[in-house]
Amino acid sequence: MNADFEVELAHDAHARPYRRAQAFELLNRRLAPHLLRLARPGDALLYGVPWTRALMDEARRREVELVSPDAAARGRKPQAGRLFTPWGWTRSAAEQGEVVGADVRPPDFELVARVNSKLWSHALEEELGWALHGARVVRTAEELNEAAARARPGAEDKWVVKSPYGFAARERVLGRGPRVKGPQATWALKRLARGEPLVFQPWLEVKREYGVVVEVAEDGAHRLLGVSDLRTNGAGTGTGYVLGRPPEPGRMKELAETGAVVCERLRAEGYAGPAGFDALEHAGGLHPLLEVNARYTMGFVALAVERERRPAGPTFWDTKEPWPGG
Repeated sequence: MNADFEVELAHDAHARPYRRAQAFELLNRRLAPHLLRLARPGDALLYGVPWTRALMDEARRREVELVSPDAAARGRKPQAGRLFTPWGWTRSAAEQGEVVGADVRPPDFELVARVNSKLWSHALEEELGWALHGARVVRTAEELNEAAARARPGAEDKWVVKSPYGFAARERVLGRGPRVKGPQATWALKRLARGEPLVFQPWLEVKREYGVVVEVAEDGAHRLLGVSDLRTNGAGTGTGYVLGRPPEPGRMKELAETGAVVCERLRAEGYAGPAGFDALEHAGGLHPLLEVNARYTMGFVALAVERERRPAGPTFWDTKEPWPGG
């Protein structure tokens, strides 16, 4: 599990060595057991010891082998013949697969970085006419304040400024009004000073947020695997998923059409594998594309939970609820 995937990409983009912070070690350990939900009988999950009895029982029930990375690296349990599949492809993830002796077939890392950047998603939105009015990429403080003044002239008009590799409401700031100032300006100026472009967007009040999950094949074909129903708080931070509430047919058709375009563009770039993208329903209708994640997402997990539980009606799933080993 490497839920800090985008953090490593950001370090690579600025040629900075990456060393995983303890907070991300803990996050990965908490989230990794959820990968059992995506595994098939005969698969194995790399997960550091100690293992709880509940985790071992759940893995056994699903016929998934637990493998200690340290033991595998020492050759006590080599993973030869197993295809290595990380949450997202980074250099350190590929190195982990090689250390344990698995079959590692990474895509081009520069390609992965490119299609996971919000700059790529924003360019696609602009090309297809989906970009929000006033949204733009900024490279200087002057451009940032010009964007805010033009798009959000009212003192209470909300906006968001995003780093190219933010995730789960990290690496972004929210604000109001025609000027970026205070802590938000400090955050933005630090990143602009090191040559990092930022994405400025007007803030939309969410009615419903969709997480569309797809699989892009090597031959260009794609599969729409489902649409998760993400619930967020007022600041856009995910709090869990609503299960058993599928999009209405007309909306599903729109999301499927957007998914086909996103998959076509990913494959044109050379990417194949799992991917997800976010869409947002607001007072003005559907904003079909917020960002693309060319990796596994929690939407994959939420759909797996939905298949397992088969709720008769809308049911909330808290992603932090107790789970074996998490």
